[in-house]
Amino acid sequence: MERLLVVVVFVVKSIVETWASCPVVHQADIRVLEVRLQPHPVPQQQTTYVCQQFQVPDLETYHAVAFEPLIGNEDAVHHMLLFGCDHDLGTEDIHACGGLDTSCSAWLSQYSLGVRGPICLPNDVGARFGKDSFTKLLLQVHWNNKNLAANITDDSGFRIYYTTRLRQHDLGNVQIGQNQIAIQPLSETTIKGSCSSSCTRMLPHSIYLTRTYIHMHYLGINGRLEVYRNGSLKTLVAKDADYVYDTSPIHEHGTPVEILPGEEIKLTCTFNSRDGHRKKDNMVYFGEGSEAEMCYAFVSYFPRIRGFDQCIQMGHIDINC
Repeated sequence: MERLLVVVVFVVKSIVETWASCPVVHQADIRVLEVRLQPHPVPQQQTTYVCQQFQVPDLETYHAVAFEPLIGNEDAVHHMLLFGCDHDLGTEDIHACGGLDTSCSAWLSQYSLGVRGPICLPNDVGARFGKDSFTKLLLQVHWNNKNLAANITDDSGFRIYYTTRLRQHDLGNVQIGQNQIAIQPLSETTIKGSCSSSCTRMLPHSIYLTRTYIHMHYLGINGRLEVYRNGSLKTLVAKDADYVYDTSPIHEHGTPVEILPGEEIKLTCTFNSRDGHRKKDNMVYFGEGSEAEMCYAFVSYFPRIRGFDQCIQMGHIDINC
């Protein structure tokens, strides 16, 4: 009985905090959809990626106005991505992420350890899905079983708050960064990646950045996202001067940051393999596991431009403008 009371108090507290930080979820027209993994054993290995596809119910045209991460096992979940798909991947069972899953590249929401509470969209912006849009949702979860624990399970996912009362703008999300990473042992290494001016020159009009999350792993010590016009710094979008992976912040841009076609969006990541718990005697390269490294910024913007979901470099080469 006492344990039940604690659980009830925790749930009520969570709901109250969600309403307080994201009041739109309490409006009368808001519907709720939970997209969660089937409860599943977490393998006794450090890095595992699992995916599960879901059918959007009662197909109408919807705007999601908030996303709430639902973490089933805090000791296992490294990050989650929720994608929109306009095609069937062949199964709705949980499975190891593979080639077909990568065909869903438009992501709607993202969670990693630095994210706290609900992800509330700006008042005039919604993430479109449903009829004439994404009829399927794909949940990707990265498990990091760093202690190689046995007999643990997870059922994480997202709670989606959505409505048929459409907002003025469609939300877009773009992943910016660098896939060529080589961090020298016992050193400080700076890596840069851009959504280049050649890539943004293809945009049909300006976009406006509303939210930025800089993502590295445990060797990351600082990062910044900047906008350059004709080679000169125009705007500092976000800066993590003292990056700590487990508590990395979300940058909400109360005044959206305008990006004009032809401007460069540059991400700079600095890594320390020299000191303390970060000390490494071997090279560290890019990789999906937390023992490897990443240099990405996950950026929300409006209005959405179809296909502008990733803008990543391999060295100086734009690999997916």
